[in-house]
Amino acid sequence: MPEALLAFKDPRLLLGLFTFVLFFGIILLTIFRKINLPIQTVLFLSTILIFIVGFVFRLFFSAEGKLEALLLPNEMLRGVIIHPITAMLAGFFLAGALNASGGFDAIRVILEKLRKSPLGLAGTLVIICHLPLLVQLPCGRIIAAALLPLLFSFGSQGMGLLSKTQLIVFVGAFSRSAWGTCGPSPIGGVAQMGEGFLGAHYSTAANGILRAPQSLSLILATGFMALFLKLITVKMYPKGTSLSDERKEDKKEEELSAPWSGYIALVIFVVSLFFALFQGQIQFLLRNHIPFPLMPVQTVLVAGALVILLITKVRLEDFMAGIILLPAASMAAGFMAAGALEATYGFQALAKLLELVKEFPLLGVAGMMAIYVQLQAVVALACSRILYAALVPVLYYFGPGGSNLLTWEQLAIILAAYSINAAAGCAQSPAGGCGMMSEGAIRAETGYFSGAFSLTGMALLMPLAAIAMKFQTLSYFDSGVESDFVMLFVLTAFVLIVNWIVFATVGEKIGEDCDENWWVLFWGYMVATVIASIVFAYCMYGFAVTALAQAAVGGAVVTIISMVLLAPKNVEA
Repeated sequence: MPEALLAFKDPRLLLGLFTFVLFFGIILLTIFRKINLPIQTVLFLSTILIFIVGFVFRLFFSAEGKLEALLLPNEMLRGVIIHPITAMLAGFFLAGALNASGGFDAIRVILEKLRKSPLGLAGTLVIICHLPLLVQLPCGRIIAAALLPLLFSFGSQGMGLLSKTQLIVFVGAFSRSAWGTCGPSPIGGVAQMGEGFLGAHYSTAANGILRAPQSLSLILATGFMALFLKLITVKMYPKGTSLSDERKEDKKEEELSAPWSGYIALVIFVVSLFFALFQGQIQFLLRNHIPFPLMPVQTVLVAGALVILLITKVRLEDFMAGIILLPAASMAAGFMAAGALEATYGFQALAKLLELVKEFPLLGVAGMMAIYVQLQAVVALACSRILYAALVPVLYYFGPGGSNLLTWEQLAIILAAYSINAAAGCAQSPAGGCGMMSEGAIRAETGYFSGAFSLTGMALLMPLAAIAMKFQTLSYFDSGVESDFVMLFVLTAFVLIVNWIVFATVGEKIGEDCDENWWVLFWGYMVATVIASIVFAYCMYGFAVTALAQAAVGGAVVTIISMVLLAPKNVEA
């Protein structure tokens, strides 16, 4: 009998198994709309249920009884990480000040001037698509809420600069960029939790060890999001939006304007972000002239927001209206649920379950990790931080500090792939996902973008982040690993070419037959995801045939699950 299975003789692991199943059962019921409550409420209720179960167990089945039961709340709260929450709130605080003072209006004016410059319309559209990645706020909702009306105005019902299809592609590409930038964001980003975990081995991990791999993969996936929409989505949903292709040639363009306070706020916003990101380098350069202590990023961002408020003299109600609290509330609720699972041995039970999975020859460790890194792409919630906070600690048990199944280098590769895939998973979530904002902007049915979101995440974001971490980023954080730009280029090109071929082939096969479309999408997903999983395993194990085969099986499992949970609504099995 496998050792991992024998471990469940321990009553604590049985408790952990129960609480873990309870937690994920509630999450799945929410995804399938069997529980119609806000995700924060669901997470809070699941925390309460887990607490009650854990309290009763400790009271009646533990050695210390009442004492251990009374210590449970403290152990739960220990899992709540304050820094990402406060950094995110500070980012929202600064963004709210920018919005209230007209800073986003100033951005619109600047973009309009760029459109009329030699850069032209095409160049301006490219800049807009990648603007969320350039700013990297702690939640893509912030910049998307401000700019989506501007994006819609490029269509036939606004300035008439883009056709219906062009507008769909444009909004979709922008959305792919926006719904993922919360991962690499240095101000309360999702991946900062993973960087803290890697800090146990890589002393400078907090400087952004996961940032570059995520950013690179997101840049490339943004372009392929546009390709998927052009070749597949607009054919699958020929009448999926209420947009019109009519051009309004006689309509006079509305002159955009912004108050002086908006430009001042935008300058302060940029300076605050720059200082928060690079104050270490600035301190080093000015050490002999203007010495100053390093400040937490929260302090810098809040100070920038206060300066904006004082100079521009905006109304308090306007400022408060620009602050989005959903992600912060989701993160706090997710941390509470994660703390409850930790205190009731849920993570230990999950680790033992995954150890059982590796005992199956078809999966092993490589196949298990191929499923793990894709988990939040298919079990997608409104905010990636919810499951991220719960699942990242599980990796500890597979690393050198636990069962020693993975090295620190492998853990870094896994976290790079997992982090960006998890961060981008909020886009296709049917439980209040960010993608609904962009679908609403183009007046499309719910789920219109989901296929493109999910496949670009599974087939592009995951392997490209792993490649960048393995062959470039690790060399800057670990002197024992050298960069290999040849392999970086070859594998990146291979992934991009494979996906180009898959998208083009699927696009040619898409027709009016719903059942046939389902199978076309299924095999497209299968090829792209399996190859992505093989590339991911190669980054971890090299040319280990068994590991590559196991990863392929894991990718196939992910494909089947994703087609069940996230298949576009207009296709049926």
